[in-house]
Amino acid sequence: MSFENRILISKRALKELKNVPESQRDIIKDRISKLAFFPLVKLDVQKLKGYDNVYRLRVGEYRVIFEYNKEERIVMILKVGKRGNVYS
Repeated sequence: MSFENRILISKRALKELKNVPESQRDIIKDRISKLAFFPLVKLDVQKLKGYDNVYRLRVGEYRVIFEYNKEERIVMILKVGKRGNVYS
């Protein structure tokens, strides 16, 4: 049995990721790739209040908002942005 999740990235998140400075973008991409082993991997992840399966991944001053479907083992990246803007 494989413990790996499939990672899907929304068009919105891809567009937001392109606006991140390259040095930060590489770190964010690395952390996103580690989500393939969520929830086994140790990352700075917290469940968002008011949602069933939505979490945030903290990467410095940036946040990656993602949805985790446990049954289908899919991590869907919804948004990428700075802390102040990403939650709205």
